[in-house]
Amino acid sequence: MKGQRNSFIIAAVKFKSEHPRLIMTVLMLMIIPISASLILGYEMKADVAVTIPTVIMDSDKSGFSENYIGYIKNSPYFNIVKYADSYDKVEEAIYEGKAYVGVIIPENFYKDMQAGKAPKILTVYDGSTMAVIVSSKASMMEILLTVKAGYMASIYEGKQSVVPGQVMNQVMPLDTTIRTLYNPVKSFRNFVLPGLLAAIVQVAIAITGAERGWENQRKNLLFREHLKVILQWSLAGSLSMFLTLAIQWLIFGMPYRGTIPGGILLTLLFSICITLLGYMMGSFFDERTFCTQISCILVLPTAILGGYTWPVLAMPAAMQYLAKAIPFTYYSESIRNLCLKPMRMNHLLPDFIAMSVFLLAGIITLYLIKTVRDKKLTEAGVMTP
Repeated sequence: MKGQRNSFIIAAVKFKSEHPRLIMTVLMLMIIPISASLILGYEMKADVAVTIPTVIMDSDKSGFSENYIGYIKNSPYFNIVKYADSYDKVEEAIYEGKAYVGVIIPENFYKDMQAGKAPKILTVYDGSTMAVIVSSKASMMEILLTVKAGYMASIYEGKQSVVPGQVMNQVMPLDTTIRTLYNPVKSFRNFVLPGLLAAIVQVAIAITGAERGWENQRKNLLFREHLKVILQWSLAGSLSMFLTLAIQWLIFGMPYRGTIPGGILLTLLFSICITLLGYMMGSFFDERTFCTQISCILVLPTAILGGYTWPVLAMPAAMQYLAKAIPFTYYSESIRNLCLKPMRMNHLLPDFIAMSVFLLAGIITLYLIKTVRDKKLTEAGVMTP
């Protein structure tokens, strides 16, 4: 048994020494993205922020304020970690990161409310954590509306002798129904992870393309051979993308409601675009490390510039034009829509057209690069068969 283990270790070390770049490629394309998907999926499995640390300042000490605090305590979104006796201590708890939400009930709150003075409950949020604000603010508003409706109902039943069946119509004469389509639970995970994971994988794809371009830079290959290499590694990049996202679909329950063939074709086109970009850098620059660095620099900012975290429609006009010139813009938004919306193939047609334009421009650029570079390398006598 020990001899078999030693033989396996020796064979693994030998394979690594003979194929160091292949090992690094597998690490970048498969192991790192898949590990990131597992870690991020587990980290965000709650979908939205829950058990948010909350500090309470109750200066009223009435039955009404205790009832209100009871709603907060029973909510899954809040976890009361401290009771403060002054506003400064509430702000101090938030400043020190011990709490993200503070609720301040003023003195004589219930008496003022009975007297019709419309007192106010102050809710303080930590504005440095936007994901927490989105979850906590909506939940706190629901609690407040529930308590308010209950109080108004008791007034109508007691003072105006309204029958219980008609109380809510008197309390809320105008109602509205809000329907959130496609992401009704407001899952932050389903909103952010598809594009975030795609951004991680595209860096690995770009580096892989740059490595292959650099390796073939001085080889006397026909242009179609270069395109063949790009297509082969694009398939590997697509596989990496599928496996990375499949972890979210199969293990963590992220939905996928759109067309499967459309998603496959879109991913393949995106992978070809990014591989081609990296291959161009590897074909143009002589130094191996520099060409991979340039490839990373070109794709890393696209997660921000591509309109995934900040919508393109809210950008200045000049930045909108820039965003439309980035392949990630078309892939990230569409892969999220495919996860959340029942999209069909025809909905992806504009993205297919945009990707095809990128590919055509990239192939022409690569052809020009190879034509000029091959001529110079041939004249210098450094081309290899």
